[in-house]
Amino acid sequence: MILRTLENEPSKAVPVAMTLIVVGLSILTIGICWERFVPIAPHIGTDWNDFFRGLLFGLGITLEISGVVIAARAAIASAKQRK
Repeated sequence: MILRTLENEPSKAVPVAMTLIVVGLSILTIGICWERFVPIAPHIGTDWNDFFRGLLFGLGITLEISGVVIAARAAIASAKQRK
């Protein structure tokens, strides 16, 4: 529902898209560095460790892709409004 309001105003969609991309990149960075955080939680087994790392990768990539899609839609909508 919140994203539907962004379809009508592409100027508001660009900051939302950039925020999603930045948050996605941050989560992806945490996923990459996950192996260095393992000593903090010593009782997590290797299966759980791989699960959380994969979850972070998937969540980060999903947020980045959704940010790119929102930015592309905003660019198309602003191009249509200029014509």
